Amino acid sequence: MLLPGAPLDTLLFLSTLGSLIAALLLLGALLCLLVLVLPLLLLGALLCLLVLVLLLLLGALLCLLVLVTLLLLLSALLCLLVLVLLLLLSALLCLLVLVTLLLLLSALLCLLVLVTLLLLLSALLRLLVLVLLLLLLSALWLLLLLCRLTLLLSMLLFGFGLLLLALLLLGMVLLFALPFLLRVCRRSDSEKQRQKGGAGDSNYFHKCLGYCSLSTLVLAQAPCGRVDRVADGFAGHEKFNSPVLLPAG
Repeated sequence: MLLPGAPLDTLLFLSTLGSLIAALLLLGALLCLLVLVLPLLLLGALLCLLVLVLLLLLGALLCLLVLVTLLLLLSALLCLLVLVLLLLLSALLCLLVLVTLLLLLSALLCLLVLVTLLLLLSALLRLLVLVLLLLLLSALWLLLLLCRLTLLLSMLLFGFGLLLLALLLLGMVLLFALPFLLRVCRRSDSEKQRQKGGAGDSNYFHKCLGYCSLSTLVLAQAPCGRVDRVADGFAGHEKFNSPVLLPAG
């Protein structure tokens, strides 16, 4: 349906105006949107940058923390190693001190043992010297005693020899003196006494002479060990041969 020209122009104008207003509104909306979106983009970029910076800082902090942790661990290990070394050194020093003390004690014990052995040896040597002196003194005393005994025995033997010699001389003197005495007695006797008791006196003097001669022989033969045989001969001899002992007057 066709309308008149004025309203048609008005409508065209209004349509164009409406499209223009719509375009302006669209442009305003776009501008508003752009104005609103740009700060958001900037904020997002800033946020991304901030996040990146924070991430970098966190990484650096983590690395620093790891390094510090490693350093702390290394320092702890070094401290532990130093402590272990100090403990080992202290243990070695204690062991060295103990070994030194043990060596000193062993040296003192050895010295004490040596001193004790020396004292014992000196005591034994003194005892040995005393025993030797006592043995020497006893030997000298025994030698002196033996000398005295030998001297006494020699003196006794000498005295006994002298006694035997004296007795032998006495016997010889009696042996040579009795015949003269008997001869004198026989000459001085009277004939009466010769007839009565001549035989008895002759036998008596013969027996006395035999006893004296036998005693002289016993004393002379005693050192040779012939006393028993002479005594047996004396015990068994009862008669003497007067013509042999006494020569005829």
